[in-house]
Amino acid sequence: MWGDDIEIYRDETRTHVLTVSHHLRQQTEKVGFANYCLADFVAPKLSGKADYIGAFAVTGGLEEDALADAFEAQHDDYNKIMVKAIADRLAEAVRGISA
Repeated sequence: MWGDDIEIYRDETRTHVLTVSHHLRQQTEKVGFANYCLADFVAPKLSGKADYIGAFAVTGGLEEDALADAFEAQHDDYNKIMVKAIADRLAEAVRGISA
């Protein structure tokens, strides 16, 4: 367990760790500025304060291949490419947030 990790508990009793969320500190050196990590914004375990985090999930669409195939069947290459490109961009953006 490192200082940049967040323990996620099963319930309010905080007696059972369900999982540990690992976070990276900002990697770019910034003279005179702190390198933040998401864990910096959660109360430290040793503080004794109960704190909470939130999460969300995003999908670019579970039917992107079917939609692209439908455009291909209509010989609509532009919309086929756009569906694939937008789904790829959304996936990359989410990976960038979680990294």
